[in-house]
Amino acid sequence: MFQSLYRLAHRRRHPLAAALVIVTVWMLFAQEDAPSDLVINWGFEGGETSPDFLGVAIDAAMLTGGDWWSGDSHLPRPVDLTDPDLVRWTRVLSPDWVRLGGTEADRLWWQADGETVAEPNLNRADLEAFLGFVDRLDARAMITVSTGPRVRRDGTWQPDQLRRLVNWLPDDFDGVLEFGNEPGAHWLMFGPRHQFGFEQYTLEYQQARDIVGDIPLAGPANAFWPEVGEPLRALVGTSRTFLESGIEPDIFTWHYYPTQSDRCTVRTEGVEWESLLDLETVEEFTRQAERVKGWIDRYSLQTRLWLGETGPAQCGGEDRFTNRFGSSLWWLTHLGIAARTGQQTVIRQSLMGGDYALLAYRQNYSPNPDYWAQVFWQRLMGAKWLTVTGHSGPFQAYAHCHPTRTGTLTLLTVNLGDRPASLSLPAPEPLESVTVTSLALDSRLVQIEGHLPETLDWEQKNPLPWRNIDPQTTQPPHSYRFTLFPDHTYCR
Repeated sequence: MFQSLYRLAHRRRHPLAAALVIVTVWMLFAQEDAPSDLVINWGFEGGETSPDFLGVAIDAAMLTGGDWWSGDSHLPRPVDLTDPDLVRWTRVLSPDWVRLGGTEADRLWWQADGETVAEPNLNRADLEAFLGFVDRLDARAMITVSTGPRVRRDGTWQPDQLRRLVNWLPDDFDGVLEFGNEPGAHWLMFGPRHQFGFEQYTLEYQQARDIVGDIPLAGPANAFWPEVGEPLRALVGTSRTFLESGIEPDIFTWHYYPTQSDRCTVRTEGVEWESLLDLETVEEFTRQAERVKGWIDRYSLQTRLWLGETGPAQCGGEDRFTNRFGSSLWWLTHLGIAARTGQQTVIRQSLMGGDYALLAYRQNYSPNPDYWAQVFWQRLMGAKWLTVTGHSGPFQAYAHCHPTRTGTLTLLTVNLGDRPASLSLPAPEPLESVTVTSLALDSRLVQIEGHLPETLDWEQKNPLPWRNIDPQTTQPPHSYRFTLFPDHTYCR
């Protein structure tokens, strides 16, 4: 915004006005980048997310071999879910959920033996391969079922494909089904004549729930955009319409990305480091997450709230941004806010494919920086959380009970700024800590206390190079750190 004001003043040849803009911006915001002297402590508010808090998504196009974001067409697809590198790295990640979804899921046809249909399609063997992959991870499956044009007749949803899928699922299936993907954006994905409203979606959701029986059914999985919220809500309604109907879904899912990549035909926020790591991005996601949580509290208290798809940039991510270290600072901040605002589960787009993937499909599934951030969260941040006081500006802090060490509180601190932060921590003696840095925001290199993460033995229970830090300490710029507080009352 201020860059725009400066350019406007400069173009109109008002050098004094341009100078005033610079001075005003410096006075208001320079303190955000200045070295911080922060006294960190615990607040009185706490809460709890689901123990199965964090999952990953596989876009259905990665299994069908269908079109999905430029740059992937030359690679061998469909992917091999038994690939040793894919299985090894995903097991280290240990996601709680694996979602099979995305836009392709609303184009997909489950093909019976002897049936001839157009692509994209998957058959029963493909479904079993996906479920086998999920089982090898000790995770649970989330499968998006189509609400797209192929399963509609004269605009009305037909249940045959859902019945087929349910019949193919094993009797002990303990996962989740999801009714459609971003129904409010069918105008963009399939054309305006295929758009339907949320009142119709609500009726169809109830039909689908009658079919799936005891399997939890999630929905509506609609997209929320920065600043805009749900687009076209004046014409098609909103997810709130769905909840206001009294439908009381088993799981309410919504999608959110803070930015949109250059691939998106419609963009409200382009991808830059400023847009990913800016405080306005933190505040905007907090605002939208709290709004959705407010809907659940008002209309459907028994419904579980899931951020069912999220990542750093919509439409496949942006190379050199969403697959670089700077994105990890956003990702951990995003997870901290999600937990604090009542999101019981978060699904990261994507495990592989696109430029926002945790594993680099183009490079034999080698981990991208966000992968390591998610590994840290899974291993160090449990379900119970406690508010943190004293952090401000570009320095963010979140505290969760350790998932396996009873009585231990884990403090996550993220320095989004380009200056070191001086901290005073609430402890009388040195604490175990691990700090993660990189050479630059746009570097793919991750350093864990100077070690490359690929060199650590992740098969061990505790492979991290912990070191003791003094309670009066400094955290480097553009870094994240986990610090352990043993024998904490809240976590006993």
